[in-house]
Amino acid sequence: MKDLCLFNSQRLTVSALKQTLNHVELYQLIAILSPEVTRYLPPSFHGISTPVDAKAWLSEQAQTSQIYGIYHNTELTLIGLLIIYEDKGHVHIGYLFNAQYWGKGYASELLKALIHYGKAKTQWRVIHGGVSIDNPASAHVLSKMGFTKTPSNTSDMLQFELAL
Repeated sequence: MKDLCLFNSQRLTVSALKQTLNHVELYQLIAILSPEVTRYLPPSFHGISTPVDAKAWLSEQAQTSQIYGIYHNTELTLIGLLIIYEDKGHVHIGYLFNAQYWGKGYASELLKALIHYGKAKTQWRVIHGGVSIDNPASAHVLSKMGFTKTPSNTSDMLQFELAL
């Protein structure tokens, strides 16, 4: 985990997610990709219920984006994912956490550390994030962390951005 570390915070370590997860990590990934967590996400995030599904999903996502594991520092457990797609100084992010970690400030902590990392270590100019209109909790977290709402191409999504 440490050799692949992108950044960390008080409770979280964000590291590149290996393509060869061990048995325990595969089941932690399946828990993150549960129907409760993925209900507002695109169809490619749905139906991940076996280690074979999880490996295939991870391989598919890695074709277009950088996939990072969000690990709990004291539990040493994979509790979430950070997905980053970079395009000429603009970074599109997505993040999701195992439902048992919701409501405990982890998303805010992740975004605060990501923003700090982006400002200090990258050439990023703007971070973009999108959420379903049916997911006000995620929209609230982005707003709370300084992201501003921008026009959306679709009626079912809210778009946010933060200039670095």
